[in-house]
Amino acid sequence: MRAVTFEGRLKVEVKGVPDAAVQQPGDVVIKVTSSAICGSDIHFYNGRIPIPHTGWVMGHEYVGEVVEVGDEVTKLKPGERVVGASYASCGECFYCRRSWPSQCMKQEHFGSGMLPGAQAEYLRVPYGQSTLVKVPDGLSDERAILVGDVLPTGYFAVERGEVRRGDVVVVVGSGPVGLCAQMCALLVEPKVVIAIDSVPERLELSRKIGAVPVDMNAEDPGGVIREHTEGRGADAVLEAVGDQEALRSCFQYVRPGGTISAVGVYSEAQFQFPMFLAYLRDLTFRIGACPAKNYLAKLLSMIERGKLDPTLILTHSLSLEEAPHGYDMFANHKESCVKVVLKP
Repeated sequence: MRAVTFEGRLKVEVKGVPDAAVQQPGDVVIKVTSSAICGSDIHFYNGRIPIPHTGWVMGHEYVGEVVEVGDEVTKLKPGERVVGASYASCGECFYCRRSWPSQCMKQEHFGSGMLPGAQAEYLRVPYGQSTLVKVPDGLSDERAILVGDVLPTGYFAVERGEVRRGDVVVVVGSGPVGLCAQMCALLVEPKVVIAIDSVPERLELSRKIGAVPVDMNAEDPGGVIREHTEGRGADAVLEAVGDQEALRSCFQYVRPGGTISAVGVYSEAQFQFPMFLAYLRDLTFRIGACPAKNYLAKLLSMIERGKLDPTLILTHSLSLEEAPHGYDMFANHKESCVKVVLKP
């Protein structure tokens, strides 16, 4: 089968790799109908997060059709359309039973050197019944593709930020996760959502979503936040970049008694935490990987009912063979690229 493989820093190729096949009784093999390039794929691509070896199939966002199931799979059958989390989780361990599939003791991530990824014609999904959910009839790939990772991560950021009606919410970053966080925050009916970024095309999408865009290269974000809060600072600050400087800025934007919710992907082992500032200002700080599986069915239902429209974030659709161009566009902010969908 054809697949996108990591071949070293700033280099991906599309080439033939062994076909995906059932290996364990709980496996499901899907024919991938759409996959996407994620910001964390770019972390691998540019070397920020290492992949142990070259030749690895990339990607962890996918929609597809079931083509083969293992002997223990009873809830899915060939022909059904599915979407799944960016990782496989067993559904039975200590953490899965406590609704933390992102901490599953048998967890394996797609496209990160653990499991072959989804930017391919076919994908093997371990623990298929626990990892996959059915896509409602009539819901296009484009409407479902973000449900496996960036959309639940944005929703998770809002939930952990304890955003309430009437709040002033700041989202640091208008990449795909940040845009999803802005979209989800607006569902709570806050007073305002302020989006901070430096890429004009991304800020324009923030404006279309309904947020107040702030170009950090042209304006003082802190000043804008103070104007909206009578000088207090934001009730909730959601960090969606995965950068230490972005995270540090959150402590300047949040009001005393407020909450910082960080969902960006960090590669650094340590961060100089402003402990005394957080203590004096009674701040709540939360950080962590989204347990995406918890939100798949809920978000699909919200999209189906018209509560969310994540298609606004999808700026480019390419064939699988064009994936190297897609990676270059996304990594270097070319051609107003925000999110790339790949079609095998």
